[in-house]
Amino acid sequence: MLTISLKFKNSEIKTVETDKAEITIGRNPGNDIHIDNLGVSKQHAKIIKQDGAYVIEDLNSTNGTFINEKRVARAVLNDNDEIHIGKHSLKIRCKGQKKETPDQDFGDKTVVLSNK
Repeated sequence: MLTISLKFKNSEIKTVETDKAEITIGRNPGNDIHIDNLGVSKQHAKIIKQDGAYVIEDLNSTNGTFINEKRVARAVLNDNDEIHIGKHSLKIRCKGQKKETPDQDFGDKTVVLSNK
């Protein structure tokens, strides 16, 4: 189960609990998490469930997606991570998934190829 708390400054706007395989985030009202702010792209980012973990992917947004103050294009989310999109933050609670290192990004992984 994934729990996302949307905040602006110190005020919590809403909390979403979901088991969906894909959650969209952006300024367009059709997104699962709608952030009504001009600093947020219409389709800003998405969170997908992949191999038992949640992964955030920036959708070529104008102002970027940040996890714990580091700009990312695609990264594994860990319990208690904080995503920053525009002036909003999203606190992530993802129980029951394996722990990854916070700075790990899919582009940093090396794949071992077999000659078999």
